[in-house]
Amino acid sequence: MEFGPAHSSMLDLVDRWQREGTYPLFPLITQAATTRARIGVPHARPGSDDTHGRPVTVFGSADYLGLARHPEVVEGALAATRRFGTGTYGTQAVGGYTRLHQELETAVADWSGRPAALLFPTGMQANLGVLATLAGPRDHVFADRFNHQSITMGVRLSGATLHVFRHNDPAHLAQLLRTAGPPDRSGRRLIVVDGLFSADGDLAPLAEIADLAERHDALLVVDEAHSAGTLGPQGRGAAELCGVLDRVDVVTGTFSKAFASTGGFVCADADVVTLLRHSADAYLLSLGLPPGTVGAALAALSVLAREGTERRRRLQDNARTLRTRLHAAGVGTAGSAAHVVVIPVGTMDRTAHVTRQLAERGLMVCPLFPPAVPIGGARLRLGVCAEHTEEDIGHAAALIAAALAETAPQAGPAGGTPVRGTA
Repeated sequence: MEFGPAHSSMLDLVDRWQREGTYPLFPLITQAATTRARIGVPHARPGSDDTHGRPVTVFGSADYLGLARHPEVVEGALAATRRFGTGTYGTQAVGGYTRLHQELETAVADWSGRPAALLFPTGMQANLGVLATLAGPRDHVFADRFNHQSITMGVRLSGATLHVFRHNDPAHLAQLLRTAGPPDRSGRRLIVVDGLFSADGDLAPLAEIADLAERHDALLVVDEAHSAGTLGPQGRGAAELCGVLDRVDVVTGTFSKAFASTGGFVCADADVVTLLRHSADAYLLSLGLPPGTVGAALAALSVLAREGTERRRRLQDNARTLRTRLHAAGVGTAGSAAHVVVIPVGTMDRTAHVTRQLAERGLMVCPLFPPAVPIGGARLRLGVCAEHTEEDIGHAAALIAAALAETAPQAGPAGGTPVRGTA
């Protein structure tokens, strides 16, 4: 099969990394410990006969609150599977909507402080469903440049006009809102932002953005994928942390991070949820979540009702400690402000080399490459966990500082495109 230049470049890059032994993606997990902060992976060197795995400390996970191996969460998944089986065997509209799904929707709505909630197969599909349903060809969507790729995909599906404003720049957003024309002549307006940006680790200025949404009669949609459960007094996300949760029209999120399961959700007014339930293709044309994942998410919400405050405190303490240790070792963390800690590296080759070197030394991190980040802006993303110990954090900071010091920046182009976006 013939490919275009971009696809050929990606295939060439993957082939070269594999030949050089620096391929950094798809680490094979062979076993799990009592916490997702530590797992087993095969020996990193090609040709090794080690099939049992060896301990690795994980700073590339999104199990922020350390619930993925919590006994109640595991039992919640098992009990739900025993009760309803492994799948829903139909779309939710015609036979895949169980009492568990209904209970989780109610629990998520209660947790979020919103009137209603809706479950999607993934967080990505939640964003696709919201944007492709609430926006149309006459409408205008205003999105931060560094939003998750699923937001851009949803706008494209909607046919709305997309206006991209500079990252965390309310003044530029205000300018775009003014030039788009009066709302009564230019259709509906939506402002869509990540609460906590997954590739930069910084928070959106939601108070200023909420002011602009009200001033320009725009709906405000906030993707809380990385902040739901982890930020705010009740763990309701960045909007709660910024004091504007009641000013956000639609909240999207995922169970795959703090809630130790999988699937997406939308929280909004009852009419919005009813419209999505009966109109969003990303919801109607997909099977419902497997009962086991629903049971796990329900159990996670129950655990967090008791332990959430303490787990969030440990998470943010660990994030501050990690940033402090990295800074003391001369490693920058850009604008990282929470538990997503970003380390700029530069070229794709250097980032791949550092990632592979760290894996061989027993530390798993997440590399980010273009187009998830700008060309020349490849980086490491560290996901801090409430279960990390001070020893884990000190060990990680020392290994990262050493790997960066030992790996000279590579000259030349930034390379191909091994990934399409971040999760």
